[in-house]
Amino acid sequence: MKVTVVGAGAIGGIVGAHLAQAGHEVAFVDADRAHIDAIRRDGLRVVGAAELHVRGEAWLPDEMPPLSGPVLLAVKSRHTLEAMRAVAPRLRPDGYVVSLQNGLEEYKIASFVGESRTVGAFLTFGGHRAAPGVVAYGGQGSFRVGELDGRPSARVRELAQLLSAAHPVEVTDNIFGFLWGKMALGAYYFATALVDADVPEILERGEYLGALGRLVAETVAVAEALGVRVESIDGFDPRAFLPRFDGTPDGERRRLESWQAQRAYWLRHRADDGLMRTGVWRDLAIHRRPTEVGELVDEVIRRGETLGVPTPRLSRLVAMVREAERGLRPLDWANLESLAALDRELGAAGPV
Repeated sequence: MKVTVVGAGAIGGIVGAHLAQAGHEVAFVDADRAHIDAIRRDGLRVVGAAELHVRGEAWLPDEMPPLSGPVLLAVKSRHTLEAMRAVAPRLRPDGYVVSLQNGLEEYKIASFVGESRTVGAFLTFGGHRAAPGVVAYGGQGSFRVGELDGRPSARVRELAQLLSAAHPVEVTDNIFGFLWGKMALGAYYFATALVDADVPEILERGEYLGALGRLVAETVAVAEALGVRVESIDGFDPRAFLPRFDGTPDGERRRLESWQAQRAYWLRHRADDGLMRTGVWRDLAIHRRPTEVGELVDEVIRRGETLGVPTPRLSRLVAMVREAERGLRPLDWANLESLAALDRELGAAGPV
């Protein structure tokens, strides 16, 4: 099958390379000319948890021909609109777009091509672009696809079979439940990015787990107000951190199991390649570029304001990340101390 990958960085590169290795015809699209030139000249290499070297067509966005079949969109969420302005006019009637992104980008995609040509996807494996033509793969996580309205369809079953060449894929009837679960997980990931340390080291500091869990809880509170049934992510249960489970044996057990699952997840990654740290940390510490905090955490805050769900901890987190983006806040343990102090000030249950 012919597949177009728009955004050939970490996720797009990893998935596309595995599909090409499996014999599918894959075209890579990226706005980074050096990356595209390297793929054209030397092919695309994956290093880390998998070692692959594949070749395929490589285009800049304005070079894309008409697009059929699945278009895998893997650009940063802040680039979704720009990418869709290039994709939508070229998408043939039999084509559709699959979001491999963070956040709730399916809504933006559907505004260009309609819900009938938009498919949701949720994934937790990761990596980073190591050099032009080279992406590093951190290792397996979870991968699910689903129609936006939850209905079963032949299309998503075929898509799951296709993508399973890259990573085991399941079909879900609750794609937004998984996407919101990842949003909740991502809230605490943004906090870990404010420290110059590996995620497992941060999780060993038990004095910060309460504050990190409350960031998760505020996100889940907004999702539940929207009527979303938030799903567990790789053994991490975001709902366990809601105040209604405070002090209950079941709640404490689920929280402990959630943190243990996160430690296990991150310890499967390679520390020497920086793969025990989030892409947010990499944006702040290495690339010195804006993160996706505006499209992810700020989106939760905006929806909470509309629904009357307060999110003071998330608001503080966003302010801190934006200061770090501008070089005004060092990546230091003091940032977690600040979040923990706010949590104590608001009280254990707080407003969530």
